[in-house]
Amino acid sequence: MRKGLGLLFAISLCLPVGVLTAGSAGSAVNTVLPKCKAFSGTQTFVPALPKSGDSHKVKPKTTTKLTITGCTGGGITSGKSNGVQTATTATNCNTLFANAGKPGKPTTGTITWSNGQTSQTSNVLTVTGASKDLKTLNAKLVTTYTGGLGKGKKSTATVVATPNAGWCTKVPFKSTTFKSTSIK
Repeated sequence: MRKGLGLLFAISLCLPVGVLTAGSAGSAVNTVLPKCKAFSGTQTFVPALPKSGDSHKVKPKTTTKLTITGCTGGGITSGKSNGVQTATTATNCNTLFANAGKPGKPTTGTITWSNGQTSQTSNVLTVTGASKDLKTLNAKLVTTYTGGLGKGKKSTATVVATPNAGWCTKVPFKSTTFKSTSIK
C-alpha cells in the first residue's frame, strides 16, 4: 500500500505542523508557524487504479484539495493546498496491498496560509492499518518544513481516509476523502 498511499496521500502535499515557532520582536515578517487543530480534503486518481486481481498498472494523475483549520499563532487562522502530481511508477491495487505498512517515498507540496505566506514541505506517509471491511484506512504522516514559514520544523499527523465504495476489491480505486485525527 506504500505506493497507493503515496498516491492516496499526495495528501502529504502539505500538512500543518503542530508546534509554535517563536518570532523575533518587531519583525516585519511573520515568523510564527501556526498550531493547527485539523485538516481534511479529497483526492482523485485519473485513471483509477485497477482493482485487485487485474495485473494492468497505471500512472495516475492525482489531484488533491486540502483545507487546514483551527490555526492559531502569527495571525494565521487556516491554510490551503491544492496540487496535481503524476505518478512516476506504475501501480495498481495489487501493488497497494503488497506494500502495506512500508513508508512511502517523500512527496513535496506548498501550503498557502490565510495571511498569504507559504510553506514548502516534504512528506512521508506510512499506512498503519485498515478497518476489517476496508472502508477506511489509517496512516501516519510525517511532514518536514523545507522552506518558507516554519523551515526546519517537523510535525506528525494521524489520518483516516475513506476511499470510494468497493475500492480495489470490487471496483477500481478512483477517489478518497481524508481527515486528520491528531496533529503533533
